[in-house]
Amino acid sequence: MPVTIPIEAYEELEKGLGKEGAKKIVKALESVISDATEYKWKVSKEEIIDAMRKESDNMRSEFNGLRGEFNGLRNVFDGLKVELRKEFVTKELFESEFKRVEMKLNFLIILMIIALTLMNPVMAEIIKGLLKL
Repeated sequence: MPVTIPIEAYEELEKGLGKEGAKKIVKALESVISDATEYKWKVSKEEIIDAMRKESDNMRSEFNGLRGEFNGLRNVFDGLKVELRKEFVTKELFESEFKRVEMKLNFLIILMIIALTLMNPVMAEIIKGLLKL
């Protein structure tokens, strides 16, 4: 948007300096204001770009830090998985061994019941009676 001097200011300059002098002053002022505005825009733009670069660098640094923390957590998680696998295998071995022992105990209990039953005189008589039939 071009810079323009208000008409009242131009008329006052024209009264004091004449038409040509007023035009020259107005053009010079417009040029100076335009140059100052352009310079300020360039400086502001560079400041904004610099601030964005710094912020980008900060974000990149934070991201790299988070990446490192994530990798550390991944390593911990992998270690936990290995430990859980070991525990799971140990638990499975324990459970299978426990089942074997439990089966043996059940077998021994059944054998004891049979032995006690057969050794019982009343039961012996019942069995004798059944065998004679």
